[in-house]
Amino acid sequence: MYDVIVIGSGYGGMSAAALLSRQSKRVLVLEASALIGGRSAAFEDDDGYTWEYGAHSHRLAHKGIASQVFKRLGEEIEFTKESSGSKLIYKGRLWERPEGPMGFITTPMLSLRARFVLLAFLVKIKNASPNDWYNKTLLNFYRTWFSNREMEEFLSFFGMTIMCPDATKVSAGEVIEFLQRVLKAGIGVGEPVHGSGQLFRKLRKHIKGEIKTNEKATALIIENGRVKGVSTKAGNYSAERVVFAARLPLLKELVDPQFISKKLLNYIDNLESSSGLTIDFITHGPVSDIKGGILGVDIPIWAKFQSNADSTLTPKDKYLSTWGIMLPWKFDGDPAVVKKTEKSLKDTISACLPGFLPNVIKERKIVANVMNGNVLTPEQSKPHRPWVVCDTVKGLYFVGDTVKGDGCSGDISFSSAMKVSDIISTEHGSPL
Repeated sequence: MYDVIVIGSGYGGMSAAALLSRQSKRVLVLEASALIGGRSAAFEDDDGYTWEYGAHSHRLAHKGIASQVFKRLGEEIEFTKESSGSKLIYKGRLWERPEGPMGFITTPMLSLRARFVLLAFLVKIKNASPNDWYNKTLLNFYRTWFSNREMEEFLSFFGMTIMCPDATKVSAGEVIEFLQRVLKAGIGVGEPVHGSGQLFRKLRKHIKGEIKTNEKATALIIENGRVKGVSTKAGNYSAERVVFAARLPLLKELVDPQFISKKLLNYIDNLESSSGLTIDFITHGPVSDIKGGILGVDIPIWAKFQSNADSTLTPKDKYLSTWGIMLPWKFDGDPAVVKKTEKSLKDTISACLPGFLPNVIKERKIVANVMNGNVLTPEQSKPHRPWVVCDTVKGLYFVGDTVKGDGCSGDISFSSAMKVSDIISTEHGSPL
């Protein structure tokens, strides 16, 4: 008998398990794969390389949502030293990434007229209420006041910051909320020392209970409208509270649809996720002095030069960098699409850093059919995502990037974990 069973060991599941353990709850974490971490899993091989499933930064670093979870646990995420020198890819060239409003005023990427429109646009962003714009696209927001075509093409940069670069698709409210947080914090992203592995090691040591890998949940046990536990091939586990910390579409594999509300089923059936291709490149030496990241403006690319700032990720004299590119919307796994996208990525790398690819001695490709579980469109913006408490089954809670947490991407997972922890704490009468 456990107090809480958590299904899934990604950022959300492990954070929820650690926070609930802090309330002296006996927790069981069930993970279907061999590694904890979900879409943020990391491992070190026998040669001394640390590999991640993609590469994960944390928005606003020590001022961000991920850091809030660790502060509750009496921990800190150790970030690499903050460095300037981030770049943008725009119109086939590499540019210095502007820092702050004045940086955008002086950037040579845009004409003088477009720069002044951009400054006015940022003022509108700063003063807008996100709640007024969740149901509108970023292009809707922009065209309410402006009509400069050059600046309109640049809007993809702001969408890319929350991993939805299409201005006709991304929710204006989500962009506004994120950029307001950035302006207030005065910092963009933080890179954890030794990658995601650091986070999971720290979360794991706070979990009081068990973590079972290679054990997939097969059904929720529900009696009289209340959850009573979880079944796996190994047997049944009892608990009167279950935290479902996987992507919501997987819920339908565990629960009879009669226990799911029509509203939630409709959300699940229409949920749109994003897909991506990432390539880890290993070189004998540094191929660039870039310590910050690279973000594409008119092509959905991002890159990190991890070894330039963190030497713990590779053996001595080997250097790791990770490049990613979004696959087309509604990607269906077509290998021809992957091949074409990989060519586009490598062509861009060659154009921007001609000496890079010839120095690569090893590469590892990952096709992430689900990169972000929830694309932040108006229909999937925060007001429209399901609440973290199930409204039809008592004792069932939801955590992850497809529910109503704050922020975007992994931040939604961390945020929803804190919300569930607070709710369960209140239910049991213990202080928050």
